[in-house]
Amino acid sequence: MVFSASLAEPLTWANSTLVRDDAVEAVRAMKEGGSGLMSTIGSISLCRSLLRAGLVDRFRVVMFPVITGATGAERIYDGYPDVALEMIDNRTFDGRIQLVEYRPSVLEHPPLDPTA
Repeated sequence: MVFSASLAEPLTWANSTLVRDDAVEAVRAMKEGGSGLMSTIGSISLCRSLLRAGLVDRFRVVMFPVITGATGAERIYDGYPDVALEMIDNRTFDGRIQLVEYRPSVLEHPPLDPTA
């Protein structure tokens, strides 16, 4: 599935279907229909929407050992809700690059909120 309001068919990717409907509702329907493993690549806004809707079962973070303090343009998690992460898997690929997999839980209150 490719979620886009700007792309037109035919898509150049093999085995791809263009979806213009509400992505959250489409993913919810696919999960309820038993579509199997789904993953997203490259869409921060789609990931935010799916996380807020409670549709994310696993949250993968790949860490590269580089800090882009002088050249970094934006923080990728700006606009995300507060999320608690429970580690469920991790791998190191070449002694430097790590993939850490988490089960996310969207928090109702900010972490360490004294009123919560």
